[in-house]
Amino acid sequence: MTACFVFSKLYGFRNMELWDETIYLLKASLLNLAVNVLYLYVNKFTVSFSAVIVCSAVFIPLTIAGRYFFRSVLFRLGLLSKSIIIIGAGEAGEIFARNITGSPFTIRRVLGFLDDDPAKHGQVISGCPVLGKLGDFTALQEKLCADEAVIAMPTVSRKRLAEILNMLEERVPRVLYIPDMYMLTTSTASIRNIDGMPVISSSQGLLNPVNLFIKSVIDYVGAVVALIIFSPVMLWAAWRIKREDGGPVFFVQDRIGWKAQHFRTYKFRSMHTNADEITRKLFADPEIFAAYKEGNKMKVDPRVTKIGAFLRKTSIDELPQLLNILKGEMSLVGPRPLPQLDVDLLYSDEYVLKKVYSAKPGLTGIWQVSGRSDLDADFRREINCYYVHNWSVWLDVAILLKTPLAVLSSKGAY
Repeated sequence: MTACFVFSKLYGFRNMELWDETIYLLKASLLNLAVNVLYLYVNKFTVSFSAVIVCSAVFIPLTIAGRYFFRSVLFRLGLLSKSIIIIGAGEAGEIFARNITGSPFTIRRVLGFLDDDPAKHGQVISGCPVLGKLGDFTALQEKLCADEAVIAMPTVSRKRLAEILNMLEERVPRVLYIPDMYMLTTSTASIRNIDGMPVISSSQGLLNPVNLFIKSVIDYVGAVVALIIFSPVMLWAAWRIKREDGGPVFFVQDRIGWKAQHFRTYKFRSMHTNADEITRKLFADPEIFAAYKEGNKMKVDPRVTKIGAFLRKTSIDELPQLLNILKGEMSLVGPRPLPQLDVDLLYSDEYVLKKVYSAKPGLTGIWQVSGRSDLDADFRREINCYYVHNWSVWLDVAILLKTPLAVLSSKGAY
């Protein structure tokens, strides 16, 4: 096990979120499991194979919990934390700060922003103050001694970027740069040297047939297991819906899915039976329709039943979509399947539409674990494109691990 952890670089004090560390631990543990099984087979030991599997299944969560506790103690003692200053208080900087401050597992602390826009000076963005303009960095760094500076200005010119980098690299131990990450870059990107010329190489995992096969296997197995686990909850939900108004238990709707094709999704009904009539009356009000256009949902929705509000808040209403997964129409993880009206509002650009739905729609996804309906339309488009660009099995695993916390927090669920 120690050798596998060393090989996976898990003994270094790197600044990782719990999700990233979990992925590394899973990889190292699977490697260790494979080595142990091979060793037992070669040496003809009689240890039960199932016992090895069970021990691994117990060891992994205990290791994750132990490492997180150890890192948390070091963080409280100020021995492992990283303080950062964000250069640029625009959308990219705000998203980065939101992710840092909103995560219970990060060991980074945002000291504040620097931005040349005087209108932002003195503001607090995502809980972090705008401390001044870029020219104030030298004096500020002498006072605060930040460990890292993050350049969150993806559209800045190359000349200006070079000037900022020169200023930062002389005064801060580490500089990070956030590019136009949602549309132009992938997490698989790497810098290679070809005949003396540096080039950026990237690949898109969803175009690999082997990856698609692995994703499909995970979907089918996961859907079967989830149906078995959640069947009592689903039976209770069906009973409560029927008891409340006597209407149908399921809501079947035409939605847009893989390759922008139409398919029928299954959900537990969360609205009144005359919801379409109420919708027409609501959307006759321009203000209500404008608010819906921005968020694709209404925070106070008169169409939703009493039990429906609870089902939505807990995401139980989505569980029948496990049947869509078994039919091959959906995946456990992917972009959200939307009705035609919502697709027209959110993905008016045909290229973006085709890009997002080059992946099967998911029961959960990066959109759901990042804030759900609290996210504006632009960010939802970008983050869905980011998912497609950066897809990997491990990204899906990280999203699945985050989903329970997102459901329990109910953030953006209405």
